[in-house]
Amino acid sequence: MEPSADQIAVAWGLHHLAYLRMAQATFWTYDYVCLIHEEWTFLRQSRWTRVKVLYIFTRYVPFFSMTMGIYMTFAPDENPNKCRVLINIYSCFGLISLICSAFLCSEHVRFGTTVGSYA
Repeated sequence: MEPSADQIAVAWGLHHLAYLRMAQATFWTYDYVCLIHEEWTFLRQSRWTRVKVLYIFTRYVPFFSMTMGIYMTFAPDENPNKCRVLINIYSCFGLISLICSAFLCSEHVRFGTTVGSYA
């Protein structure tokens, strides 16, 4: 049985999504590796504040979200219940990241701080 044009289009779309996710992971990992020493030093030397915790969540939760997205792209599962659980976890990581980013921005506006004084 020959695949329909719609099935081929969907397959190519998933193929391109896989390439996009891998490119995102590559650039993001490069960014983390290049900045980890400088960031770690900065975070260790500063005092613990609410904004510092928000910054850490905002900086590292998307990494887990990206990892989950790559897993869902390259390891599809036929079990709908497992798929639902993975999608829920992926959505929760995205929501946590969004909420932390919003609070971090509101702290910036509220106190008029600069990016260098967050942590």
